[in-house]
Amino acid sequence: MIYKSFKIKNFKGIDEVNVDLANSRIITLVGLNESGKTSIMEGVQLFYRIAKGENPTTEQLNEFRPKGINFSDKIEVSATLILEDEDKKKIENHWKTSLAKRNGLELPQELRYGIKFEYELHTYKNTEQDWTFQVKTKNSKRGLYETDKPGWKALVSYIKEEIVPEILYFDDFIFQIPEKVCFVKTGVAETDEVSNKNNKVWQLVVSDVLKSVDDRMSFQNYVVDVWETDRDAASNRLSQMEKALDEKITKRWGDLFGKNKINFKEIKLDPEYTTDGKLYLSFKIRTVSKKEFLVRERSKGFKWFFSFLLFTEFRKKRTQNILFLLDEPASNLHSSAQAKILEALHELSTDSLVIYSTHSHHLINPEWLIGAYICINENLSNEVLEGSLNLENQTKITAVKYYTYVGKGLGSDNVSYFQPILDRLDYQPSIVEPIPNIVILEGKNDWYTLRYFEEMILKRKDKSNFYPGSGRDKLGEIIRLYLAWGKKFIVLLDGDDGIKSQIQYIKEFGEFAKDKIFTIKDALNKAVAIEGLIGVMDQRELYDAVFGKGSYNECKKKNSKKIKENLNYALNQLQLQKREVVLNKTTQDNFTKLLDFTNEKLKLIK
Repeated sequence: MIYKSFKIKNFKGIDEVNVDLANSRIITLVGLNESGKTSIMEGVQLFYRIAKGENPTTEQLNEFRPKGINFSDKIEVSATLILEDEDKKKIENHWKTSLAKRNGLELPQELRYGIKFEYELHTYKNTEQDWTFQVKTKNSKRGLYETDKPGWKALVSYIKEEIVPEILYFDDFIFQIPEKVCFVKTGVAETDEVSNKNNKVWQLVVSDVLKSVDDRMSFQNYVVDVWETDRDAASNRLSQMEKALDEKITKRWGDLFGKNKINFKEIKLDPEYTTDGKLYLSFKIRTVSKKEFLVRERSKGFKWFFSFLLFTEFRKKRTQNILFLLDEPASNLHSSAQAKILEALHELSTDSLVIYSTHSHHLINPEWLIGAYICINENLSNEVLEGSLNLENQTKITAVKYYTYVGKGLGSDNVSYFQPILDRLDYQPSIVEPIPNIVILEGKNDWYTLRYFEEMILKRKDKSNFYPGSGRDKLGEIIRLYLAWGKKFIVLLDGDDGIKSQIQYIKEFGEFAKDKIFTIKDALNKAVAIEGLIGVMDQRELYDAVFGKGSYNECKKKNSKKIKENLNYALNQLQLQKREVVLNKTTQDNFTKLLDFTNEKLKLIK
């Protein structure tokens, strides 16, 4: 089962937000502090807690309400989930085996679960839960809810308990790394040292590491409880856990930062058993010179990445399609470390879903903008930003898909493809910040196409900095910025309609732009848009690689006007998925010449 979308309404300051995961495994929530990013994630986490049977306390129910004194409405959190083939097999097996039913089931592709909390004049009244699960037995015209309500309820209960994917919310991965994680032998009374929340969190992490070695084992039963009677076996299990930690963390550290930047050799688990039945476990790192240090004594960046990898690499294997909610991941780290976080998030999303929030432009990946949302608090004033928020302040939080935000011109006059991101982050480059030389493109489709050919087809080592604009006639602002900064840039326009825009930009900026504005016709003497550089046979290969064999021909017959739009989407997806498609030499040569042209023109600029 996989989450398809979430709806949150009236939760805290949220007006109404719909988060769509249907086409993205990574969702980026972008906005300033107090723009509602955390509230959105808390709303998603609330759905999971209720789905798993948690009953909110009176204090929590009061926290859910919007600010003010007279809220009389319903707070709603709901999710739509997709049933995968494996889920259907589990449900049918439970139906026939555990519930002893004879008739087979016809299961839907999706189901929806919603929770509503009703309030009157700010006072909680009641909770409504609604499952939309339209299942029926085979050969039946009526739904199971009508023909066998107890059976329907039993299936819903099973799905909630066993199939709904886990959602984990983390506001910080450092989590006060303890000097020692404390366990107590079964039968011995727990002390505050054992039962405190942070210790319990780290106990689960340790148990996840052992389960990655052998999912039949729990750390409590197979290490703590046998330490006195079979220390050899317990110690051997710790050694296997250390090996797993090295494979998952030491190796990943090297992949992220480079083998020559690993300042430790291995991770050690240092046990200490006391006579009162307690086992203490410390996380240490051992250097090449065999010196050992506690992880909690290392730098903030090291502790963050250690915790992040520890909490995700082992946990994501516990359930399929687990959803991680990461609130402002390491936004206080150096920009180079934040760039590595993006790599780690991409790796995490291969097995999991990720929703993360940020107000740092370093944590924006252009490839993920299809799943990005601009978070807006419409009542966020300068006074609030300065810290004068009080209980009387009403908030109205919304989240708009990035493409919608750009398309409707909600940014600063819709001047560039990235500008709404920069606007919402209130970004201005510092005087010492290195600004890259860029190739300004007409839009996102050109960006995806050139990135795909550069990285996946041609595998060029020298990467260009492509900047996707929001239309060939809307590039003036980014041109002005680069002229003002004195930084190198060129503009690459289509070889057909782009010629008119080229003339207009040269007319507007004069001598400053005449050696910087080019078209595909200038580069290759071809009066075509960028997709015109892809041969028809290759367009079919790219198209069918995403939509399925024969899809190109079918679309051409039914609605040929959709081919260009779908081809752009296919290139988008192939770039995101890092999938290579074998293409003809003619197409490859076209893009090689075009990229050589842009590189050469950038070098010629003084």
